[in-house]
Amino acid sequence: MEGTKKPKGSDSERKILEHAHRGMEMLAEHRPRLMGKLQAFMAETMKEGILTRKEKERIALGMALTQQCHYCIGLHIRACKAAGVTVDEIMEVCALGIMMGGGPVLTHMAEVERALNEFYLDEDGNPV
Repeated sequence: MEGTKKPKGSDSERKILEHAHRGMEMLAEHRPRLMGKLQAFMAETMKEGILTRKEKERIALGMALTQQCHYCIGLHIRACKAAGVTVDEIMEVCALGIMMGGGPVLTHMAEVERALNEFYLDEDGNPV
């Protein structure tokens, strides 16, 4: 990514994440107390503790890869960007995910690329 100019592509990662959020909103509408508890649990889990937010996001990304969840891959790459995770760090996490999950995880590198293009590049394909 660094130093390369790349088009963002036709698939919008933001639209994929909007779709995931709509599903969560549907649960919140029908089961607001349950969704509130789930959100509180997730927020508490991601707070800094022994592990930093950056470390937690890298771990979460690796787990998203091994679970092969394209929604989670996008969510955690976006969160990685916010936490200061570099593309090189993401690639190292991906290598670990592939080691643990094999070929199926390797195919999800397409999801990683889409999310990196969305959150790590500007409209002209320059690193942000």
